[in-house]
Amino acid sequence: MTARTEARRFILWTSVVLGLVSFAWLFPGLNEVGVTWDEPHYFSSVSRIQEWVSGVATGPERSRLLSESAIKEAWDWAHYWNPHPPAYKTVMAATEASFGRWTGAIVGYRIAPLLFFSLLVAGVVWLAGRAWGRTAALGAGLSALFMPRLVGHAHFAATDMPLTAAWLAATAGLVLFVLDGRRRSLVVGGVALGFALATKFTGWLIPISMLLWLPLFGRTRRALLGTVTWGCLGLLVAWILNPLAWHDPAGATARLFADSLHREELVPIFTYYLGRTWEYDVPGHHAALMTAITVPLPILVLGAAGTIRSLRRLPEQPIGVLAITQIIFFLALMAAPSSPNHDGVRLFLPMFPYVALLAGGGFAWAMRAVSVRLSGNRVLLAGLATGALFFLPPYLQTTRVAPLYLSYYNEVIGGLRGAAAAGMEVTYWLDAVTPSFLTRLNETLPEGSSLTATTNTEHYRHLQFYGMLREDIRVTDEWPPDYLILVARKALFRPHDWRIYLNVRPELAVELDGVELAGLYAWTADGTFEPDPEEP
Repeated sequence: MTARTEARRFILWTSVVLGLVSFAWLFPGLNEVGVTWDEPHYFSSVSRIQEWVSGVATGPERSRLLSESAIKEAWDWAHYWNPHPPAYKTVMAATEASFGRWTGAIVGYRIAPLLFFSLLVAGVVWLAGRAWGRTAALGAGLSALFMPRLVGHAHFAATDMPLTAAWLAATAGLVLFVLDGRRRSLVVGGVALGFALATKFTGWLIPISMLLWLPLFGRTRRALLGTVTWGCLGLLVAWILNPLAWHDPAGATARLFADSLHREELVPIFTYYLGRTWEYDVPGHHAALMTAITVPLPILVLGAAGTIRSLRRLPEQPIGVLAITQIIFFLALMAAPSSPNHDGVRLFLPMFPYVALLAGGGFAWAMRAVSVRLSGNRVLLAGLATGALFFLPPYLQTTRVAPLYLSYYNEVIGGLRGAAAAGMEVTYWLDAVTPSFLTRLNETLPEGSSLTATTNTEHYRHLQFYGMLREDIRVTDEWPPDYLILVARKALFRPHDWRIYLNVRPELAVELDGVELAGLYAWTADGTFEPDPEEP
């Protein structure tokens, strides 16, 4: 066996092992994170899709169910809240149907994003190993595994993790084909592109993101033909995976573009950033700053080292340049006027695997730097110490913030407490309303109590449907109720929400580092505050 073959086998096994470790590590926590804002709409839609698939499979009404109107009724339910193409929901439907009877429905749905995250970690390992060798492969995989925000999205049955994994696979497949001509890479990349196109409008930007890389490394006839094939295969797969496009592919695509390009008119989502509320548009530095303060600092340092290393040897670093150009693309995209920037880092989550990729290259450089003058056991000890220096803190931070992964901030801003003082959004997606918090709430509220919420009262009716909130509790929009759940999504705070949050002690609270993320308030809480009953 040649050294090169041995190295590739090691990288392959490392990718498999880290992918399995990712799944095994996070699976027990799938039922510990709160149900997010979007998930109930996806759950309901997936349930309808499962019924449609069952009807088609059993036969008697197959012809009716395959009609355009029946497909639209089953696959495009609640379009306002659920406008995305449905490919990711087919995977959720499959995992819930396969495992939901043992895990419960919510965990069954969430197995799908965890599988995508596991594949993402394995892909990052393989790509870094292809670029820089075994040490880089291990460093890149650990970097992806210990990014709290990325790990958080591995728990949520939504569009973001499937899109992130598909984005990496689509770009990597095309790049590897351009570099070595293997058709298998092109097929994988084209299928992944199609899945991304059939999951979220953002996936349609993948070909545009490659325009920064192709002029540098793709100026050959093979690269040109491969890129065209990649795009055509992706479009074909997208239409196959999206039943809404079966009867009118061009029309379905046009509707997706129309909805997505006017999103600020349909759903004008506000963001709390640097101490003020922004109406949809935020400053252009938002994505860059959020990246700098939500990726663990050691991984940022390794990523910077990997970037410098790639730029110094630009013609020899096609994969490093891929990562750099993808990061540049996302930062520029999010800085463009009218680009949505709400929900923390969620909308540019596909950028983070490329940060991990560069961190793997930086880790390989750091390991060589500390061991160049050492030998024997000293090399091993130096390697272990270097690995612990860079990856033990992110690991400890990731485990410490669980299950409140989306509230993680790094040392650059002083953690969550420093972020709160700087006027950053401390929570946004209702994940802070954890199952453990709801268990305490169920034990606390008297029978028949009325309950409202800031924000999204309807969400708690969904929680009742899934058995997480007692059925006798009256979830209402009437004012004032007996109790209020206040989630610290400050972009949606009204004046009385601020007064309650700043002046009243909650009866129950979810806190991280002393920062309140969600609280249960009674109107007479500690006798210090009486709301104006006329104030909605």
